[in-house]
Parts: sequence; C-alpha cells; structure tokens
Amino acid sequence: MKGLLLNFIKKHRLSQFTTRRFPADFVGGYPGRFKCKFMFPQDASISVEHLRFDAEEMKRCFHPETRYVTIIRQPWNHFLSAYNCLPDWEKRTLNCGGMPTVYIQQGEKMDPIKFLSKAAVLLNPSVPFYFRYFSVCLNPFMTRLLDKKISKFQSHDLGIDPMLNDANEIESQIQELDKNMDLVMLLEYFDESLILLKNLLCFDWDILNGLGHLNKRYYKRKTLQNEEDKKNFKQLYNIDIALYDYFNRTFWKRVEDYGRERMAKDLEILRKRQNKPIIYPSHRSMPKVDSQLKAEIQSYMFENNGKCLYPGWKEPLYIP
Repeated sequence: MKGLLLNFIKKHRLSQFTTRRFPADFVGGYPGRFKCKFMFPQDASISVEHLRFDAEEMKRCFHPETRYVTIIRQPWNHFLSAYNCLPDWEKRTLNCGGMPTVYIQQGEKMDPIKFLSKAAVLLNPSVPFYFRYFSVCLNPFMTRLLDKKISKFQSHDLGIDPMLNDANEIESQIQELDKNMDLVMLLEYFDESLILLKNLLCFDWDILNGLGHLNKRYYKRKTLQNEEDKKNFKQLYNIDIALYDYFNRTFWKRVEDYGRERMAKDLEILRKRQNKPIIYPSHRSMPKVDSQLKAEIQSYMFENNGKCLYPGWKEPLYIP
C-alpha cells in the first residue's frame, strides 16, 4: 500500500509535498491523535506514514479535496501474522516491557493461543503502547523505534478507543469513520482493493506495477478450537471484529457498484503487471525541528501512551 503511493509520488515528483516522518516512523504526534502542528512540512498534501486518524483535525491542514484511504485485515489473520512476524521471540529485546510480552523476555515459550490467553487477562491500557503489544526492538542501543512494529488494534490507529465495550457506541464510531474514509481496502482482497483505489485516485496502470503481496510469510495456521479461546479473542478484538465486519459489507457494495464484469477484466490486467519491476524512492530524512517543538511533541506522545523506556537508557528516549 505504502509502496504504491511512493510509486505515485516518485512518478509525479511530489516528494516535496509529502509529510516527513518525525519522530521515527510517525507523523502528527502518534500515538496521540493527529495534530497539524506536529506535521512536517506544514504545507504537505500527502501522507503515507504512520499516524492516528482524526478526520476533523486532518481536514484543517490538508486540501479540501484530499482522499482518505486505509487498509484493514481480518482480525484473526492479523493476530497470527503479527505473532509470527518475527521468529524466536524469546531471543528478542522487547521495548516498552508490559504484559504479556515480558513473559517471553523472561524465557517462557508460548504458541499464539497461549499468548492470546495471557493478553486477554493482563492487557492494561495504562501500559505504554498497550495497543502494540508485539513491539520489538532488534538492537538494544538504537535510539528510536524500528520498523519492526505490528499494531495490535487496527481500531486504535483509525481513531477509535480500543478499550470500548458498548456495542452501540462502537457501531456509531465505525459509522462516523465510514463517513470520513473514501475507501477502506481489505488485505484479503488486495487485488480488488487496488482496482477500487486506482478508480478512486485515477491512477495510471503503471503505478500498480509490482504490487503483488510483497511480504508473504509462511507459518503454521492455527484456529480457535474451544469456547474459552474464542471468548479471549473476542474480548481483545471486539472492535476490530466489528470494524472488519462492517467494512467487509461496504467493500462488496463498492465492488457491485463498480461492476463485477468490469472488475474481472481489470483484475486480469492487474495480475499481468504484478511481476513488472518497481523502484520505490528512498525515505526522506527526518526534518530539523527546534527543541521547544520537540519537547511539545514528546509530551503529547507521552500523554497518549507513547512513553517508552528503551533498553540501555535510564530515561524514556523518543526524539533524536
């Protein structure tokens, strides 16, 4: 997804209008809700970096005709993929501590089902980055978060409180999100999603070159066998389950509106292009930010569960 947008940016030479990551891989004060004052440059019109969606705030600083797009994944597939993203968990240095990842750091071995049962009991929103309990740091002396991070709650990054339990409020917030998103893509139907995205943004076909599933991983699939496991999963992922069910319905309504026959023809064209070469532009360096604004960003991040103690450091260190 990000590669596609970078391809578009490169082709049309739009890098100067693209947000720059600060700090690390984040934009707008993540994990706090997006704030315009924490976006660099201030006149950016494109963002492909990691942020927490806030429609009202983003409409203040992006062009009125901006299109808002995201991609979500079936929650159980998302959980398994995240768990299996990196092998040998017990050998990794885990940043942010917290439960249940600390068990792995202490040497306890778990399969995904056991890990899920621990998380369901011990998850605590007061723990920094509680919504990212798969965060890892491969090098204990790095002074910033690395790219190897997997979001636990998709709902969190889309601006919904991941600890909500009221079904009516969850539905209301999902409907509000739907009003502000121009397209919610589904990873399980990535090709169809790309066609809808191409149509929405009027992409040329060459923008889609090489965009097959570039990060496929192969691991042993597991299923939820007993009622207790299913209960644990639904307890943890109640909002993500509702989110996926809702946008799975709206997705296929979009496909119907696009036309099934037209979609089938376009899928043939797309799949012939997926092996064509693609060259992504390199990441731009982080912008220079004055010390006062750095302090404001760090304070905002800390206030929103973004405080993190890095291995080897006595104090939380976020901003280089």
